[in-house]
Amino acid sequence: MRLRTDGYLDLRDPRRVKTPGEYERDIEPTPEGEAVRFLLSHSFPGHRKIVRPLTEAHRSRIRMAIWADSVAERMSLVDRVWRAITEPVMPPSDPDTPQLLQVVAWGDRAFPIYLDDGTTRVIPDGGMPVGTMEAPEPPVNLKTA
Repeated sequence: MRLRTDGYLDLRDPRRVKTPGEYERDIEPTPEGEAVRFLLSHSFPGHRKIVRPLTEAHRSRIRMAIWADSVAERMSLVDRVWRAITEPVMPPSDPDTPQLLQVVAWGDRAFPIYLDDGTTRVIPDGGMPVGTMEAPEPPVNLKTA
C-alpha cells in the first residue's frame, strides 16, 4: 500500500491489504453444555435428525451467534451449525400432530426433538430432567454421536 503525498491511500496498488481484525477469527468456543442448550433453544425449518457431535469449530460459531448484533446473522450462524450436525429425514405421516424423532441427552437434561408441521423443534423449550422422561429409543449422547 502506498501513501500519496496528499495523505490519501493509493488504491491502484495491486498488493493486498489486511485490515486489522478481519483476518483473525480465533474465538474461544462456548462450553459444550451451553452450546447444546443454545442450539436446541431454536426451531429449524425442515425435518432433520442429529447424527454428529458438536466440534470445537461448531462451538466457536455458536459463540459468534451468541454475540451477533442482528437476528439474521445469529440465525445464519446457528443454521450452519445445525445443518453440519444433522441429516434430513422423512416428514411425519400426520403433519398436524408433533412426532417424536429422537431424544438428545446432555448432563441431567433430555431434549426431545419433534417434527412439528414444517419445523424441527425441542418440546418443551429447554428440555426436561432426564429422570422424568420415558424415551421410546435410547437417547443420543452428543459426546459419542
